Amino acid sequence: MKNKHSRIPVGRGIFALVMSAVCWFATVQVCSAQQIDPAQSMKKHVPYTLKINKGSWWVGGGLGLTGSVVPMGQYIGTAAQLSARAGYHFIDKMSIGLSVTGGLSVASKKSAGVYNRGVNLLVGPIAQYIIPVTKSFFLQPIIGATWGPMNIKSMVSPVGAEEAYVKVKGHAFCELAGIGPYFEVIPGLASFGAQFLVSSIQQTTNVYTDGGDKVPGTEIKDRKTGPALMMEFRLHL
Repeated sequence: MKNKHSRIPVGRGIFALVMSAVCWFATVQVCSAQQIDPAQSMKKHVPYTLKINKGSWWVGGGLGLTGSVVPMGQYIGTAAQLSARAGYHFIDKMSIGLSVTGGLSVASKKSAGVYNRGVNLLVGPIAQYIIPVTKSFFLQPIIGATWGPMNIKSMVSPVGAEEAYVKVKGHAFCELAGIGPYFEVIPGLASFGAQFLVSSIQQTTNVYTDGGDKVPGTEIKDRKTGPALMMEFRLHL
C-alpha cells in the first residue's frame, strides 16, 4: 500500500516537469520568432526595387508640350520642348537636380500676315519626391525654376505687302510645379512616365530690326501661366 501511494505523486511530478519544459521551450520559440520575423520580413518583402534611396542618382530625358507666347502677348500655339534632367537622392525618395530645356515654337500663316518662330534654352534646379504606390508604380511631384535666353523672329508686314520681320531677344524665367505617374519598365534600372505641370513664364525682351539693330524704347515684360506636359524616360543608377 505504501508503494502505491508513493508512486502517484512521483508520476504527477514528472508529468508537471515535462509540461513545464514543453511550455518553456514553446515560449522561447515564440519569443525568438517575434524577434526575428520582422527583420526577415523587411529583408524579404522589399516594397520596390527602383533605385530611389539615399545615395542613388538618376538621369533622364524627354519631350514636352506647353503653351507658347511671344512678348507682345500673342498666343502662338503649342511649343515643343526637349529636356535633359538629372538628380541625386540626398535622402530616401527625395532628390534635387538640374533641368536643361530647349524649346521651339512656330506659328506660320504668312498669307494672313502671321509668322512667329521662338527659340529658348532654360537651365535651373529642380526638386522631386517619389511616392511608391505599388512595387512598380510611382507618383512623382516636382517643383523647379529655370532661366535662360530666348530669341523670337516675328513678321510685322501687313497682308500682301513685302515681307518684313523683327527679332525679339531677351531672357525668360520659368517656375513650374506638377505631378505625374511613372512606371518601372526595367526592374531596378529604368522608369518611364509623364508629368502634368503648371508653368509660369516671365519674359523680358527688346525688339531688334531684322539687321540686328536694337530699337530704342521697346523693352517689354510679359508673364503667362499655363499647363504643360512632359513625357520622360529615366535611368536610375
